[in-house]
Amino acid sequence: MQNKIVKQPRVSNEIILSLNRWKRDLEKAKHHVPFITVRHVNKVGRRHWIYCPRQGRDVHLLSDGELGAYKILLWQPETIRVEEQYALDIDESLDIAISGNIVHPRDWKTNFAHIMTTDFVRTKRTQSGARQRVAYTFKYWNQLYERCTDGNIKQINPRTWQKFAIEREYWRRRGVEYRIITERDTTKARIWNINSFELAHNLNPAQSELIEFGESFVEQWMGAPNDELQDHLQDVASKLGLSFKRSQSLFKYCGLHHLLPLNTTRYLRLFLPLELTL
Repeated sequence: MQNKIVKQPRVSNEIILSLNRWKRDLEKAKHHVPFITVRHVNKVGRRHWIYCPRQGRDVHLLSDGELGAYKILLWQPETIRVEEQYALDIDESLDIAISGNIVHPRDWKTNFAHIMTTDFVRTKRTQSGARQRVAYTFKYWNQLYERCTDGNIKQINPRTWQKFAIEREYWRRRGVEYRIITERDTTKARIWNINSFELAHNLNPAQSELIEFGESFVEQWMGAPNDELQDHLQDVASKLGLSFKRSQSLFKYCGLHHLLPLNTTRYLRLFLPLELTL
């Protein structure tokens, strides 16, 4: 017996106009313009409207989880840009929904279709120097999975996975990899470390200074891997004739730009030992 063909929502003129307006804004702007902004979201929860120093523009993130995911994606050394709240063309997302016999996202009261968005589209540079795009959806783990009594993990909320299927196919048609990430990929320790590293984002050290600092730091750590971070920074400062403040700033800059093999899954604090992944 064949599955019953689901009824798709209607597309309003207002929705079409909003999508076309966003496309025009993208063409005119010098940088990415998110389709959804913080001021347009009424749902309960924490939202973040921040200035991004690396991209030189305001960024709109709709949860603490999105904020963490954005920062981790942004500061990867191969990242060129990260575009948030990226709208999907509604004609194509509806076509995919029809093909998969999935109800397109909609306002259930009015039965008008919603414009679907992907949380992040990241453009990165590959090892060959080419540009590659990757699409990401962020969702909290407990909204997607449940641990069973036997220890196995099962997917929950099938409606959410149906929406993911539409997104995945949309990006597959464009040759773009699609990934689902959760707060388990963006741990509190990693975010805390990035927030600390970002304090040195506007530092402008010479390449020679970075190399000298990095080599000295690794040498000091290998000689006493159980010492506290502040001890290593002070030893390097003394060896290179730096102030402790300069040594600390160089460490944060190196951490932000992945110039030291730091284990950032652990909190990096002055009074704690740290681990290098040599």
